[in-house]
Amino acid sequence: MDEQKILETFGFNFKVYRTKLKMSQDDVVERTGFSKSYISNIENGKHRISLVNALILSELVGKSIESMLKNIE
Repeated sequence: MDEQKILETFGFNFKVYRTKLKMSQDDVVERTGFSKSYISNIENGKHRISLVNALILSELVGKSIESMLKNIE
């Protein structure tokens, strides 16, 4: 899997899990302190994300980083 595909998969999965929890981007901003544009760019696969921030976002939606990197079926 290339880098861009990893970023897109993580971002897509985060958005899916976030919306299933009825969590808005504003809720994520409030809970993490990240900016809304940063969250949007992650969800759109347009931003490299650090391992620490990936862990924070994964835990926020109750998923492992491993599951965030798998295609949702």
